[in-house]
Amino acid sequence: MKTSWYSPILRCVLLFVVGIALQLVVGDFGVAWMRYPWSVIVAINYLYLLVLCYAMEDKWPWARGLRSQHSSVVALASMVVMTVVFGLTRQDGSADGVVGALGFTRMTSSWPFNLLLLNFITSLGLSAIDDWRWVRQRKIAAVISHTAVFVALAAAMFSSGDKLRVRVVAYLDTPTYMAIDNAGREYELPFVVTLREFNIDEYPPKLRLLKQSDNTLSEEYLSSADSVGEIGGWTLRVKEYLSMAGCMEQGGEYCPMQHVGATHAAYVEAHNDSDLVEGWVSCGSHIFAHSVLALPGGESVVMMSPEAKRYTSRIAVALSDKDVRYADVEVNHPVRVGAWRIYQVGYDNQRGRWSTKSVLECVRDGWYGVVHIALWLILASAVVMFITAGGRSLRRKDREEQL
Repeated sequence: MKTSWYSPILRCVLLFVVGIALQLVVGDFGVAWMRYPWSVIVAINYLYLLVLCYAMEDKWPWARGLRSQHSSVVALASMVVMTVVFGLTRQDGSADGVVGALGFTRMTSSWPFNLLLLNFITSLGLSAIDDWRWVRQRKIAAVISHTAVFVALAAAMFSSGDKLRVRVVAYLDTPTYMAIDNAGREYELPFVVTLREFNIDEYPPKLRLLKQSDNTLSEEYLSSADSVGEIGGWTLRVKEYLSMAGCMEQGGEYCPMQHVGATHAAYVEAHNDSDLVEGWVSCGSHIFAHSVLALPGGESVVMMSPEAKRYTSRIAVALSDKDVRYADVEVNHPVRVGAWRIYQVGYDNQRGRWSTKSVLECVRDGWYGVVHIALWLILASAVVMFITAGGRSLRRKDREEQL
């Protein structure tokens, strides 16, 4: 290994060790203090230090080493490793075990991750400053790309203290403007949210065998939409399936019903080598009780509650009496209201498709516009590099043909 690789690798190793020590002694990397205006003040001073380090490279050899090619590669490699660990570790916030104590279950608030991220952003920022100094000798698309990546990462890091996450429980046709943060404190939103409609698409319920002796469910299952299947030595045949059904009495016959509280029901025939049993099973609802099909030997065929495939909330967001906006909020498809984004995160699981409430998460990020512009610049620079690379290839091919 060449000597030029030692310093960057040693720097990343030391940052990781120092991060582990701080994690064990101090705890999580706190960002609550980094709120406006302190976030802007810290960001401006950080940019000033970057420019100062670049200007003093001739007198400070260590500053020159921060933006060397080897330093950039090692810094990027360290972040790739941490990102892989991030993706493979369950982020549940637990502090149990070695992984939890080291902060890997809370990666974004762990000291090792943030110190290595700061090292990578610093190397990238110094390289971006050098690109703009020699912009006439560099490819403009590459200069914009490096700068945009630096701005996006730096803005995401310094805005972490400005982010606010609160939850709103919106009930049908009931305006609300109060939310709850992670600490259980009430927060008044700058807008009013009203749930207008809730829609859900569900998978057909699963049929399983329940052992009544120990209340354990079979691992095998049969979908209500399927006609026949084998579970625990029994052959189950779904002779009729109703996605909207009701029953007038316990253990009676189910019939189609288009009404609030309608449930899923299936008429099932179960047989093995010696027995044949048939009857209705249902998962029930907030109106109708569930029904099971008892089998000889202390087992029963039960219908599980259906799993949600997709659910959407139609909401009205009122910024004022005259400014009311309507939008559909879906998982991973938030609605943006100024600096706020509204996410769909839950509903009334007991009522299922008849839920009259929707759980929304409102996230405020004042730096969202900066990150958004940086991401568009990255995309634009990639398009420019693709077009210019294609043009050079065509010119090279023409010269080869002329020769």
